[in-house]
Amino acid sequence: MNTEQLIQAMAADTQRTRPLEAVLPAALVATALLFGGIFLLLMGVRPDLGAALRHFVVVLKTLLPLALAVGALGTVLHLSRPGDRPGPWRYLLVCVPAAILLAMLAAGTGLAPAAIGAEVFKAGIASCVTVIPLISLPVAAASLWVLRRGASIRPRLTGAMAGLMSAGAGATMYSFYCTDDNPLFYGTWYTVAILVVTLACAHAGGRLLRW
Repeated sequence: MNTEQLIQAMAADTQRTRPLEAVLPAALVATALLFGGIFLLLMGVRPDLGAALRHFVVVLKTLLPLALAVGALGTVLHLSRPGDRPGPWRYLLVCVPAAILLAMLAAGTGLAPAAIGAEVFKAGIASCVTVIPLISLPVAAASLWVLRRGASIRPRLTGAMAGLMSAGAGATMYSFYCTDDNPLFYGTWYTVAILVVTLACAHAGGRLLRW
């Protein structure tokens, strides 16, 4: 094979490779639906889901982690392409925590400290902080594998954003099972579960995504 043939073969191989911005969202959706779907198939969605979704705080429990996943997806795609300008998705990473905090403040307004504690420390804590990472970590593993095709110059941050994206997707799936609807509860424990996955993926990304 001469030089010209080699260049043509390399160009053809590049054309056959799907871009990262197509592969990563597909991997995220597919793995989140797979592992979240397995959990929901085994445990079932909450029996009153239709009625519960008429309440704004219940809708927020699903929409906020979904928005977080979307914001982290846009950010991680930016980080995987050096020189790429950040898009508007990164603003979701500020707006979502602010919305969670506001929802928690509204839910706690007028409640005595003992009542707030009773809403936060419910029996569903163990399930929440265990199942969300269990759904999210396989999603994160697939995402990190895909991101090795990128060229991130900040591997730890890229790994963290991949974890945040995956945990947001995992929390979204878990929300269809969870019956604890007070923002004081899910604003606390969903956040803890998401942070666990994010920190784990930051560590993994520092090793796996290094050039």
